[in-house]
Amino acid sequence: MKIIATHAPLGADLALADVEIMPGVKMFGVRITRAHDGSYRAFARGAAFDREMVKTIATMILGECRYASAI
Repeated sequence: MKIIATHAPLGADLALADVEIMPGVKMFGVRITRAHDGSYRAFARGAAFDREMVKTIATMILGECRYASAI
């Protein structure tokens, strides 16, 4: 996992960054906040996948949809 870019945090955010979770999986605009119990929370709106990751995800999802519609 690595940080691709950091950005100025907004509002109650402690940090804001773009993160490569693993090769082929990138999360953009990951917001870090702190909960009332002191633990951290992470939120992200956008994700990007490389072609191999998309192929894996699509194959898995489409296979599951075919299985579910056959039942």
